[in-house]
Amino acid sequence: MRYISAEETLELRQNVLRLGKPQSSCIWKGDNLKSTKHIGAFVDSKCIGILSLFEANTDELSKTKHYQLRGMAVDLEYRGKGIGKQLVNFSEHELKALGIPVLWCNARISAEEFYSKLGFKVISKEFIVPDVGLHYRMSKSLI
Repeated sequence: MRYISAEETLELRQNVLRLGKPQSSCIWKGDNLKSTKHIGAFVDSKCIGILSLFEANTDELSKTKHYQLRGMAVDLEYRGKGIGKQLVNFSEHELKALGIPVLWCNARISAEEFYSKLGFKVISKEFIVPDVGLHYRMSKSLI
C-alpha cells in the first residue's frame, strides 16, 4: 500500500466503478486538495486496488473533522483476496495517526456486508446516488 496521485486512480475508477462511462465521470471535486489522500495497492508495479479519502462531514454525524472513504475499487482479477480489507485497514491506521475520529462512506447496497465485517455501521436509510444506484451511509469510529 502506498499513496498515489488522483490521476493514478482513474483507470480503476472507470473500469470498476463507472464502466461504460467517460473517464471525466471519474474525476471528483476535491481530488486534488491537500487534505485528500489516494491510496493504491500494487502487485509488482501494477495498481490493483484503490481508494480515496476526502475530508468531509455528513449530517448523520457530529460536526467534528471526519473523512469520507470514496472510490474503493479492486481489479476484478484480484477480488476476494483481501485487497479491499487491506486498503481500508491501511486507511484507518493513517487516519488514526492524524487524530481523525470517524471514517464514513456511501456504501453500495451490495457492499454493505463487506463494510459491516470491517466494523462499519449503517447510519442512514437507503438512498440513490444518481447514475450509480442504491446506497447506505455507513461509519466507523476510529478512536
